[in-house]
Amino acid sequence: MTDTVAIPSAPEAITDSKISSGRVLLPYQEAWRTDYERDAKGNVLKGRDGQPVPRAMKIWEKSRRVGATFVEANDAIFSRLVGRGCDYWFSSADESAAFEFAEYCRYWMKIAGKVVEVVTEQVYDELTKRSATAFVVRMPNGSRITAMSSNPRRFRSKGGDVCLDEFAFHDDPMGMYDAASPTATHGYAIRILSTHNGEGTAFHKFVQEGKRHAAGTAKDGDMPWSVHRVTIVEAVEQGLVERVVQPNRPDMTRDRFLADQRARCRNEDQWLQEYMAIPSKDASSWLTYSLIEQCEDDDAGNPAHYGDGQRYIGMDIGESKDRTVIWTVERVGDILWTREVLVMTDEDLSVKQRALLDRMAHPKVVRACVDATGLGTQIAQEAERAGKGEGVKFTLPAKDELASPLRGYFEDRTVRVPGDGDTREQLHAVRMTRTANGTPRFDAARTEEGHADKFWALALACHAAKTPDAVPRMEVLL
Repeated sequence: MTDTVAIPSAPEAITDSKISSGRVLLPYQEAWRTDYERDAKGNVLKGRDGQPVPRAMKIWEKSRRVGATFVEANDAIFSRLVGRGCDYWFSSADESAAFEFAEYCRYWMKIAGKVVEVVTEQVYDELTKRSATAFVVRMPNGSRITAMSSNPRRFRSKGGDVCLDEFAFHDDPMGMYDAASPTATHGYAIRILSTHNGEGTAFHKFVQEGKRHAAGTAKDGDMPWSVHRVTIVEAVEQGLVERVVQPNRPDMTRDRFLADQRARCRNEDQWLQEYMAIPSKDASSWLTYSLIEQCEDDDAGNPAHYGDGQRYIGMDIGESKDRTVIWTVERVGDILWTREVLVMTDEDLSVKQRALLDRMAHPKVVRACVDATGLGTQIAQEAERAGKGEGVKFTLPAKDELASPLRGYFEDRTVRVPGDGDTREQLHAVRMTRTANGTPRFDAARTEEGHADKFWALALACHAAKTPDAVPRMEVLL
């Protein structure tokens, strides 16, 4: 008996019983498949063959493993079975992903009751003098679906629908797009699927362009992408666990599945990017997670570990509701060990000043660098009068002189910091951009947890430690 299934025409046609049967698409998948061109009244446009006209440009920012390429294979197959006669070109970041797409195509042909052969072809690149594998599905109407790994030159002289999978992870995404886009001329469609890979990618840029078009705020040069977005939470709410997980794990609940995925992530940033469709800030962060984590130690931040080494203090003074942080490091050999991180929020300025002066009074303290911006001016002046202090105004050059050496400490692993989540996120929060004239700018978003206060307190402490036996003046910053 032929194994066939009716493909529903709209998301609302999918019921819980159909989801549990594992035989149809989930609502967010169906929304992607049925995203067609429409007229000014919102009616779906149809071609000469009577079939809906595919959206010319659509892009999907998505969680990992929600079945995006699975439904894209469905669309590639079924649109050709009902009359779409053009070729289809699928490119992913590696050969294994291309093979997986070809296997999805084979699956959907079986569902449709058709027999298909997936042919392996070797594509020779004249420039690199190397051959690469492409997987070809030959359709009954004579069209071909070709899945291959990423290489912009393979799109040259081609025509048909195009899909660029995991676009944010291509080695040359803009080169890939520039080569693939002409392939989709003459009424063909181009689709882009990807999880995020940081904020600075071409993928993120395209998504933002599409969202501006949807909001009516498009800028000159923005392309009219139709943007789809699905997180792992949204996918689960629409039946992912019942559709995919429970056939293998009948005991798995939605809540447990989400908790398991979250627990496997190293940090919040990974969870947001891989599963919540929010681009990571790690690529643009001055201190990446890997740099921070290699300098974390359980003994750091514990005053009980104070020894006889020289001590250095950094104090970042928060404005309004921002936190004030006093960070003390001790030199042990060539390592600056964090010994104490004191965080204050609502205390009076006089209390914060006394906390600094009390620590400065210890005979092992050589130098203290204090944020002398705004409210910090008074405390910085008192620290200078105590004989070991120096006020540092947070100008752009000053922040550069603080942040650049701090990264050097992390790169050389000559600093040790606490491994708690709050400290890690605060150190990770600062990003470097450049002004119009090329000057580095270091800043962080203000959140309920602060304004990267720990980052700047540590940077000031490390700056204080640059000359262990003297208290130099930082004239350029005052």
